[in-house]
Amino acid sequence: MSKWWLIILLVVGLTGPATVEAATVEKQFEQQQEQSDVEKAAPAAVSGVWTVIKIILSLVVVIGGFLVLMRWLSARTQGVKTAQHMKHLGGVPLGKDRSVQLVKLGDQVYVLGVGESIQLIDRVEADVVEDERSDAPPLTGSNGSVFLDTFKQQLSQIEQARKKQ
Repeated sequence: MSKWWLIILLVVGLTGPATVEAATVEKQFEQQQEQSDVEKAAPAAVSGVWTVIKIILSLVVVIGGFLVLMRWLSARTQGVKTAQHMKHLGGVPLGKDRSVQLVKLGDQVYVLGVGESIQLIDRVEADVVEDERSDAPPLTGSNGSVFLDTFKQQLSQIEQARKKQ
């Protein structure tokens, strides 16, 4: 990639204003004065319109290039997006930079230990995991969660026990 940038810079450098024709600074200054006098004679409106046209064309080229690049990138990554063979089912953090993750790959569910390295802990059939999920009690109750309901019941039992004493 760096070769292409070098080639582009070389081509741009060679096509730009190349050399100074005057032998001395005074002659160069005089040539520039003559050129500026000629430019002043040209109407300013034409120069302004030409500048706006160049800016608009530059924006069209840049935005068009960006859109073409985005379409090309999306076409190249389309295969990655559509492949749903692997699915992350969840995970449990165990500490700093350590967790246990469930990953479904085809008909298998893998239990992975993630830390400094990734290790396979167990391999389970996907049907067994789906059955366990359907048999599990719901995680939410009337007041938000089963834990919260149980916690409130325990607190009320403790309050009643203290009132009796």
